[in-house]
Amino acid sequence: MRPNKARKLKKKGKAKDDYTFQHEMAASLRLMAEQNVIVAEEMSHRHEERVKQIQEEMDDRNMQRNTSDYTPMSKTYFDRKKREIMARRELFTSDYNPTIAADDDDDYRFES
Repeated sequence: MRPNKARKLKKKGKAKDDYTFQHEMAASLRLMAEQNVIVAEEMSHRHEERVKQIQEEMDDRNMQRNTSDYTPMSKTYFDRKKREIMARRELFTSDYNPTIAADDDDDYRFES
């Protein structure tokens, strides 16, 4: 076999290896990108949970405050905070079940 032909065949094999390597690298990069998205979502979720936990701790401390010795302005502020906390907690723990009027309620007729 001539040296040029051998070199061309070697180059073709190398080109095929380069092509395979590029596809493997692209697949690896896609996988890394997907994993990064998952990690970012998990970090965001943990951050949100931590923010909720800190808010609940602050709310608990505000609810336990004894405002009887506070200045009128401070007492008003913390009493309002307590009402907001109670309203927010009630919003999430409410057992409110709306009732739907029965169809036969529409049958009331007024007689003159």
